[in-house]
Amino acid sequence: MSSSAGAPAGAQNGSGWYLYGVVAAGYSPTGFLSGVSVDPAHEVEFLTEGSLTALASRVSLAEFDEPSLLERLNDPAWLEQKIRAHEQVLERALGSTSVVPFRFCTVYRSEAELRRFLGERSEELEGVLRRVEGKVELGVKAFVDRDRLALTLAAGDDALREIESRAAAAEGGRAYLERRRAERLVSQELERFAAEAVGACHARLLAVAEEGTLGPRQSAELAGRSDQMLMNGAYLVRADERRFEEAVEDLRREYAHLGVGFEITGPWPPYNFVPREVGVS
Repeated sequence: MSSSAGAPAGAQNGSGWYLYGVVAAGYSPTGFLSGVSVDPAHEVEFLTEGSLTALASRVSLAEFDEPSLLERLNDPAWLEQKIRAHEQVLERALGSTSVVPFRFCTVYRSEAELRRFLGERSEELEGVLRRVEGKVELGVKAFVDRDRLALTLAAGDDALREIESRAAAAEGGRAYLERRRAERLVSQELERFAAEAVGACHARLLAVAEEGTLGPRQSAELAGRSDQMLMNGAYLVRADERRFEEAVEDLRREYAHLGVGFEITGPWPPYNFVPREVGVS
């Protein structure tokens, strides 16, 4: 999250322009963006410059300028409300057009500065719009029941079964050492399985997507799940593509006996498929 500002001069009455995203000029809203801006006092407006239209709304620089913003980003209630409004604008726009999403808290100090940005970066933004036209982002997360997977892997691993048998028969310090050895071997097998499974699943999904990328695995606390995250993928998919969901369902069936489950999220604006150099997330 960052605050991007233009030149210090040009702000009117202490207000700036909050940029949510960019769409192609000619976008015709039908009122469904009403009431979802980051500042309820100002509706989302459509600022057209050449072939591009910015989805933007006025905001108070007393609230969104960098010095005060740094403090507000530490306020969980404020942050949750503003992030949700930002996402709602983009998601509602995505329902009727292709959109280039900008990072949370991208603020310009004047309309002139925002329009200058659109003009100066028009070629890059037009290229990104062509790249994502008719497409959405879908997230695919895979979670594994570690204990169930360990039991399944152990059942087919002679070396691991032997170590576990020795650990069960041993006593005292010897039993402790054998258990630790078994735990290390299980962890190694789990990591080996994870690498192979994620690579195979990612390849399967790329075959029915336009593009795809793997992100870092989230902790159980961040993911809101007790199971361990195995895979955290994002895929650029045509909005009318049905084979992608079918591919995920195939993976669910194939990996269910190992305690692995798959979850699709979205559709989202294509956050992971726009370059940072044009100012987007």
